[in-house]
Amino acid sequence: MTTAALLALFAGALAWPVPRLLAAARWPHRCPRAAIVLWQAIGLAGGVSALLAAAAFTVAPLSQGIPSALADHASNLLAGEPLVGLGRTNLVGLAVAAALAARLFGVLVMSTAATLRERHRHRDLVDLAGHRHRHRGHDHADPGDPGGSNTPGDSGEHGEHGTDCRLCEHRDRAGTRLRILDHPVAVAYCVPGVRHARVVVSAGLLRTLTPEELDAVLAHEEAHVSGRHDLVIQPFVAWERTFPFLRPAREATAAVSLLVEMLADDAAARRTCGRTLARALARLGVTRAPVPAGTLSATGPVGPADSGPADSGPADLGPADLGPVSPPESPAVLGVAGVGRLAAAAAAVATDRTDPARNAGVRTPVVARIARLLDPPTVPIWLPGTAYLTAAVVFLTPVILLLT
Repeated sequence: MTTAALLALFAGALAWPVPRLLAAARWPHRCPRAAIVLWQAIGLAGGVSALLAAAAFTVAPLSQGIPSALADHASNLLAGEPLVGLGRTNLVGLAVAAALAARLFGVLVMSTAATLRERHRHRDLVDLAGHRHRHRGHDHADPGDPGGSNTPGDSGEHGEHGTDCRLCEHRDRAGTRLRILDHPVAVAYCVPGVRHARVVVSAGLLRTLTPEELDAVLAHEEAHVSGRHDLVIQPFVAWERTFPFLRPAREATAAVSLLVEMLADDAAARRTCGRTLARALARLGVTRAPVPAGTLSATGPVGPADSGPADSGPADLGPADLGPVSPPESPAVLGVAGVGRLAAAAAAVATDRTDPARNAGVRTPVVARIARLLDPPTVPIWLPGTAYLTAAVVFLTPVILLLT
C-alpha cells in the first residue's frame, strides 16, 4: 500500500503543481530542446505512475513486494484465474487501472487518427486549390510529385523582390512539395507527413515579405518538417483531450507548442538570420491569420492574448482559447503601424527584463519569440545538462518507487 500511495502522490505532483511551475518558468526559452525533453519525461512518468499506482494497489495482497505481486498476478492471469487472492477493494483498483489505461491510450489513438485524417484531407485541398511554383512561366516539378497540380498558376505575379528564386532554392534544398494559394492574406504553414509533407504559402505572403524574410520563413517551415515537430506536440494534445478539465494539461500543450516554435526559430536563424526572421514574424504576427488544424505555422497558434494584455504570459494560451480572427483587408497594412507596434513591444521585452509589471501587456508568444531572436539569450553551460538530468530522474522515479 505504501508503494501505491507514493506512486499516486508522484503522479498527482506531475499532473498539477510541476507542470504549472514549469509552464510559468522563463528558463525553458533559453534551451527549448532540453525543456521539451523534460516536458516529455513529466508527461510519460505521470501516466506511468498513475497506472502503476492502480496496479500496485490491486496486487498488494498477493505478495510482500510489488514486483513479485505483479508476477503472481500475471501467473494467475495465464492460469485463467485473474481474481484469485484479490478483495473487493482491490477489484476497484483493477477497474480504475483498466479504465485509466483505456482512456489514455484510447484518446491518444483517436486523436492521432483524427489528426492524420485532417492532414490527409488538407493535403488534397491544397493540391487542388493551390499551384506549384513556376519560374519564368515554366513548371518546376516538386520532388516526388510527378503529376503535380492541374490548377493553372503563374508565379510572375508573385515574383516581386525576386521571390521566385527563393522558392526554387527552398524546393531544391528541402525536397518538400510547395503549394502557393492565391489569397491576399500573408500566411505560411506546413502540413507535416512522412513522405507527403507540404509547405504552403499565400500570394499575400510573397507580396509582403522581402526575399530574405521569405527565405527565413521557409527555413522555419523546413525545420518543422524535418524535425517532425508534430510528433512532439501530439502526445500533449492527447493529454489535454484526456483531461480537458485540468488547466495544467492546457498549459503544457501551449508551453510545448511555443518551445517547438522556438526550436524552428533557432534552426532558421542558423541558416539565415535571426533579425530577418524577427522582421518576418512581426509582419506575419499582425495578421494573426488562423491556419488549419493539424498544421504548423510560422507564427504558431493564434490566441486572444495576441491582441491585448496577458496576465501571465504565453503559458495561459492553449488550444481551447484559439479561434478565428479577422485579418486586415490588405497586406499593405503589415508594413505600417502594425509592424511598428509589434516590433516596439518586442524591443521593450528584449531591453527591459527587470520590470515584469511593465512588460505584462506585451508578453505574447509571437512577441516573446521576436524578442528572443532580436536578443538571443545566453545559455549557461550547466542549464541543459541539469534539465536532461532532471528529466532522467523524473523518468526513472516510478521504477525506483516500484522496486523499493
